[in-house]
Parts: sequence; structure tokens; C-alpha cells
Amino acid sequence: MDTDKITKIIMAVVVLVAFLAILPTILTSTTAAATAASTGGFTDVEAIIKLLPLVSVIGGVGVAGLIAWQASKKS
Repeated sequence: MDTDKITKIIMAVVVLVAFLAILPTILTSTTAAATAASTGGFTDVEAIIKLLPLVSVIGGVGVAGLIAWQASKKS
């Protein structure tokens, strides 16, 4: 196996672990913001805020997957 492939796979794992480390902060922040929006009467804003963790998970896992996929495709 090429050293470049191993480096990219390790980089993908590092990106995934770093994302998972900040995920609790994202969840806490969006929960607090959604609560503030609902008490303020902005239910539509609350619904959009509650989608942010899903979007961040797709982005974080997607970037790590893209790095790993590119490493596996390189010959």
C-alpha cells in the first residue's frame, strides 16, 4: 500500500474524530437556540434550527468519506 494512501486514510479518521468531538457542542447550541426561538414565538425558525445538526453530520461524515474515497481511488 502506498504511503500517500495511508496518510489520506489517517487524515479521514482524524477529520471524523475531530467532527465527533465537536458534535456535542453543536447539539447543545442548537437545542438552546431552538428553545429560545420557540419561547419567542418563532416556530418556523425553531424548525430550521433543529435541522442544523443533521446538516452538520452530513457535512462532517461526507468530508471524511470523500477523503477516504479519494484515497481508495488513487492508483
